Amino acid sequence: MEPVAAPAAGEVVLPPDYDPARAYPVVEILPATGSTAGTLLQIYLSRVGLGRLYREPPGRQLAALGPYLFPGSGVARRGVIFVLAHGRGSADDYRTPQAWASTIGRYEREVLADLRALAASRRVDATRVAVAGFSLGGDLSWAIALRNPRVLHGAIVMASRASYRPDPSQAGALASAGVRFFLTMGDADDGTRQRLARAAAEALDHWGVPNRLMVLRGAGHEPAPPEVFAQALEFVLAP
Repeated sequence: MEPVAAPAAGEVVLPPDYDPARAYPVVEILPATGSTAGTLLQIYLSRVGLGRLYREPPGRQLAALGPYLFPGSGVARRGVIFVLAHGRGSADDYRTPQAWASTIGRYEREVLADLRALAASRRVDATRVAVAGFSLGGDLSWAIALRNPRVLHGAIVMASRASYRPDPSQAGALASAGVRFFLTMGDADDGTRQRLARAAAEALDHWGVPNRLMVLRGAGHEPAPPEVFAQALEFVLAP
């Protein structure tokens, strides 16, 4: 039997005013097709007129995005540790059903390894741990959260088909574990993708899982704008 390679580690991004004595919520961002997890930060920098910060370290980027992503006095405003998942998304990741199943398993192992490593080195609020992503990253966030309701508190699922369905035993554990999902979809996105996102929200309702589906007027296949991502953070990290 060939040895299984250890999962590659994601990049940990601490809050600007990080206090090692505090326990923080955690959100791991997963990559879209043709991009890295950090690309989401670059998209948001562009949307708020801060594109000049593209080449800055992720910590500096998140600090600059703070007023847009963490407004008010909610959970996220008090600090969140972000993890940028390793690697770049590719169309090969979902070219066949077998490839897609393998991709889900690979990223699942990486996310769980990242969270274990983080908990061993930092204080983490284990009741507020979530994943987030757009397109492929949304597909992965949806599937990994469904498969790990005892570890993940929620998922932000943007512009995703959300086609993965858990087996009945997994579905039953979701409601009892208190997992929360925030889904976004542009009303100008692909019709099949819109239909499947609505079906995903209906499935969550059927399973008794707290969720919100926000349809973005005039939006195509793109991440939710920063102000909506801020709402999503508050929803999935809620006590």
